[in-house]
Amino acid sequence: MKRILISFLLGVVTPLVALVVLGSLGLLPVRATSKPSGIEAAIADRALMARLAHDAKGMKNPLEPNEATLLAGMKVYRDDCAGCHGGARGESAWGAKNFYPPVPQLVQEGVDLPAPELYLLVKHGVRYTGMAAWEGQISDQEIWQVATFLTRIKSLPPPLQPFWTAPRQQN
Repeated sequence: MKRILISFLLGVVTPLVALVVLGSLGLLPVRATSKPSGIEAAIADRALMARLAHDAKGMKNPLEPNEATLLAGMKVYRDDCAGCHGGARGESAWGAKNFYPPVPQLVQEGVDLPAPELYLLVKHGVRYTGMAAWEGQISDQEIWQVATFLTRIKSLPPPLQPFWTAPRQQN
């Protein structure tokens, strides 16, 4: 029993205490331009994906991925998302660099989350990142539209391709 307790203290408690001490002494990197360790990135990514999957359990996308929905989602994306996440013409000039965590360049990387998880991510944002919550900024309908668009961003129907690649129209 004593060996188990010692192993637990050495394996779990000691690293946590070391992190708190290092943080308190100002020895942990906090710059947005600092590359996170593999462990830090893996823990953060796993925690985000697990929470999204948990919260989206049983949710269904109320919209059909038809051309009208995709076109509406494309407009929301171009107006509100492309500045950080990139567009049809390439990645975001400033969103792709000097951000921590790095802003996913969705057009280049693609999106592998289902629409309900994307809906929750857009609606509520992500703590400790630059991803703001859009709740109250755009309607739930628009959030579902952009979530639906994102699920098809790498495979848009041919009739929508000219709208996606056309220069953005100013309002």
